[in-house]
Amino acid sequence: MLKEGGEVLLTGGAIGSPQLLMCSGVGPASHLKEHGVEVVEDLPGVGENLQDHPSGLVSFGTPKRGISVTSKLRIPGTKLTNPLHILKWLFFGTGLLTSTGCDHGAFVKTPAATDGQADLQIRFIAGRALTPDAMTTYSVFRNTKHVKDGYTFQTIAARARSRGNVRLASSNTNVKPSIFAGYLTDPNDLITIREGIKLGRRLGNMAEWGDYKGEEVYPGPEVQTDEQIDEYIRNTVHSANALVGTCKMGADDMSVVGFDLKVHGINGVRVVDASVIPKIMGGQTGTPVVMIAERAAAFLKNSSLAPKSVVRTTPAPELATITPRASAAAAAAATPTVTATATATAAATETPELAAAA
Repeated sequence: MLKEGGEVLLTGGAIGSPQLLMCSGVGPASHLKEHGVEVVEDLPGVGENLQDHPSGLVSFGTPKRGISVTSKLRIPGTKLTNPLHILKWLFFGTGLLTSTGCDHGAFVKTPAATDGQADLQIRFIAGRALTPDAMTTYSVFRNTKHVKDGYTFQTIAARARSRGNVRLASSNTNVKPSIFAGYLTDPNDLITIREGIKLGRRLGNMAEWGDYKGEEVYPGPEVQTDEQIDEYIRNTVHSANALVGTCKMGADDMSVVGFDLKVHGINGVRVVDASVIPKIMGGQTGTPVVMIAERAAAFLKNSSLAPKSVVRTTPAPELATITPRASAAAAAAATPTVTATATATAAATETPELAAAA
């Protein structure tokens, strides 16, 4: 319940936060008008700058049986989860469920790395991929009794340069928004994943696997040339779950929040999630989001901690209360928006949930 004089904290993530802002009249004016939404604040950056870690995978079978995560999770010959793993975790904090599923990995520089930083993350997964795009593996696993064993290397463009966007499909917040992931719109991301596929193959075929070594399942032995690998990647590229950037922090015209996390031009609303991150990090998003939340808590407890800023010069609509933007000097650190050219769109996987605090 909201109380007068409080603040609203928007925590819908890189998909839900821009959707709710746009449904509330905060976003690109022309797009809002297309959906009959009254414009409260024209912020063209809302929903833009979507970034993620696009991924491919290399997967192998193994002649061994009952050794993969996917095998151990099940009661043999059924679709049922083995309750032993749940009990071990609940009572002793041990067992299979203490694993993230990606216990090992590495960060590597490929020929696509231009800034001296590792651009490839490779993850080892103790299970055989059931589909080459990883995402549909879940539905296949759920409906399959006998899952074959194996091991997989997920290859991730950790510093992806491709950009996408989030757009309204309807002014109704219950209707999932349209998502253009923008994967591989920057050719460097394709090169990074291609090099990752090659590295995954070398790792998966090493003699050290011994009796565990099996046949390559994906991409498969028929995929050998760079052109064939690139086509495989284009057909199977998937998310490594690091969506950021659609309500980016900054002071430039495409920014959405200031350095105090307040939405430009709107009084009493802050965005506190991965959507405010202006440029995707090379690793996972969990720790940065915790840091953002801690910073937001500090701002709320002591408003004097919020960065000082200057008032924006453009007039705000009548319904909005002006909130200062940071000085233009900080704009140099902001990440420019890249226009994506691919045509694919995807629906959000679930209806965003939002947390409000007074």
